[in-house]
Order: sequence, then C-alpha cells, then structure tokens
Amino acid sequence: MKSTKSPVGDPRADVLYRLRCAAGHLKAVIEMAENEQPCEKILHQLNAVQAALQAAGLRLISCSAHESEITIMFSSSGPERSVELKKLKSLYSILLEKSNHYIEVVK
Repeated sequence: MKSTKSPVGDPRADVLYRLRCAAGHLKAVIEMAENEQPCEKILHQLNAVQAALQAAGLRLISCSAHESEITIMFSSSGPERSVELKKLKSLYSILLEKSNHYIEVVK
C-alpha cells in the first residue's frame, strides 16, 4: 500500500507523491463529471489537481536547481559549469512562464 504522507528528504519520492495526488484528484474530477455533479464541486476538485501539479513542478525545478548549484560550486570544469548555468537559466525561464501564465489566467 502506498503511503499517504509526503516523503521527507527524498525529492524524487516527493515529486511522485504529488503526481499521484494529482492523479487521484483528476480521477475524482472525471467521475464527478460523468455523474453530472455541479460545476462548483468539479471546479473545486480541478483546483486541487492544479495545486498538486504546480507543487510537483516547483519541486522538480527546485531539485534541478539544487543539483546545478552543487555542480557549479564543486566542478573544476569550466564547460561543465557553463552547461549548468544554462540549465539554471532555462529553469528560471520555465518558472517565469508558469508565473506569467498564472497571472494571465487569473485576470
């Protein structure tokens, strides 16, 4: 049986936990739509799906940034550090896109 608590200290397990939460909420959304539940209830469940997906995405970005930070700090290879800096720039762009998309949707 799968744990219902988010794992502490294991970033990959935490991401999987959050994705499973999103999958569970999405399953509930589909069932509610099939059963013609009120839109308000379905939207509430959709918010839970979005929150779980956003948490998983942010955790992925955080983990990747941390891995890049370690490489940049401890690698003696200039090209390797350069690759990691480019990765960080890409992660930052993804984070900004997510933020801008959220702002546009809320308007």
